[in-house]
This record gives sequence, C-alpha cells and structure tokens, in this order.
Amino acid sequence: MKEEIERLLYEAQRTKFTERRTESRHPFVRPVTIYVGTEPGMTAFAKDISILGIGIVSPMEFSTGSQAVLRIHSVNGTPVFLRSEARWSDAFGKGWFNVGWKFISAASPPAQAHR
Repeated sequence: MKEEIERLLYEAQRTKFTERRTESRHPFVRPVTIYVGTEPGMTAFAKDISILGIGIVSPMEFSTGSQAVLRIHSVNGTPVFLRSEARWSDAFGKGWFNVGWKFISAASPPAQAHR
C-alpha cells in the first residue's frame, strides 16, 4: 500500500513542479454550474482557484477557447457568476475531465439559471 500512495504523491509533486502559472492556485472545493449558450446548466466541482482562473472537474470535455458562464457557489449565500474561457481540458478518469478556465469578466446569471 505504501508504494501506491508514494506513487500518487510523486504524481502530485511532479504536477506542482511543471506548473507554468503566473498566479498561485489555492485549494477550492465547491459546486460549480457551467452554462454554455442556452443549454441547461451542468453541475461540476471546482478543485482550485486563483485570481485569474479556476480548475474544475467536469463530466464533459470542453474545447480550448469555449466560453461559458460559471456559477460558483459561495458560502456567504450569493453565488458568483463569471464569464470564462476554457484554456485546456484533460481526461481525468472514466467520464471526467479536468478543465482549466480563465476568468474573462463578471456576468449576469443566464436566463436558464432562473428555471
């Protein structure tokens, strides 16, 4: 068991040292709803956040350059809506994708968020 855990820790450290980010990421586990166009929102989960963007684990792959409005849960009650652009998307286990989103601007809640 120890070898398997050490392998996972090594993977995490390798990822940490190959990052080319300009801003620090902070662990941030929250529900997120992703709204693309007029489609119903899709539930996903944030894993980390920075001043420039957010990492999300999603059940759907997003093409680089795709835009969406992200509804990010706030523990203070009012969710935050941000227009964002998918910068990259990697397979993350069976049926899941790790997607990096860059924040573009604040956004109004999309119409389908009120349904």
